[in-house]
Amino acid sequence: MLALGGGDGVAVYAGEIGDAPALRLRGHSAPVKDIAFSPDGSLLASCSADMTVGLSAITAATPGAMARLRGHQHSVEALAFSPDGVLLASGGADHSIRLWTVVDGAQGAILAGHADELTSLCFTDDGRYLLSAGRDGTVRCWDRTLGFQSRALGRHDDWIRQIALQPGSLILASAGKDMMIRLWRLADGAELRRWPAHAGGVDALAFSPDGGLLASGGRDNAIRLWDVESGRELTALNGHRRPVLTLGFNPAGTMLASGAGDNRVMLWALQ
Repeated sequence: MLALGGGDGVAVYAGEIGDAPALRLRGHSAPVKDIAFSPDGSLLASCSADMTVGLSAITAATPGAMARLRGHQHSVEALAFSPDGVLLASGGADHSIRLWTVVDGAQGAILAGHADELTSLCFTDDGRYLLSAGRDGTVRCWDRTLGFQSRALGRHDDWIRQIALQPGSLILASAGKDMMIRLWRLADGAELRRWPAHAGGVDALAFSPDGGLLASGGRDNAIRLWDVESGRELTALNGHRRPVLTLGFNPAGTMLASGAGDNRVMLWALQ
């Protein structure tokens, strides 16, 4: 299943490549900034410049109804479900992270620690830690078992566009406007490796399901595939005409989807 968000809402694709969307979700009054599937695939969360978070059923008998969650004071930029599907985290241009109970949409804790707009969120596989990054150039780690107390994990020389967690590990990758990809170890905050990746800045990251590959996209309009162990570039994928803004592997790791500022989505066969 593939979902695409933009200025006209969210389109959900469930069939073969080239088929029409199976579902269109319209409920936001401004462009959609991020989307996320719930762990069981039954819900789709969306967030928007209209300062709201949307929750939509996509597998129910009558899918498509959107619940609107309100609380942010500015555009909402990033989303992440906890692995157990109980919580949804949202990060906004109001510098805050807000936690929502998925079953009823109730707002819980408000997490403050970043000094600028939030840009990316993710939970660790065990759900203990929530990782966040923002325009203040920092990565923060929030411990769910300690009431979401936080610590600074690392810093880029410019704002961070996206973070991604390596599957099955506690290694975090971060992508920055400083053109660098950096790898961090959550246990002690150590920076394991860094390398220059894209001229003009790195905007998108995605690990393959087995954690061996890292895909990046950037302001040079290219997608690059990296060997995580060595940091060596394996190949470059060219086709977009504007910066690459989002990436995602299919569950088998045989295909990569990319979205860019040229308003195109491209699918790349990797095997």
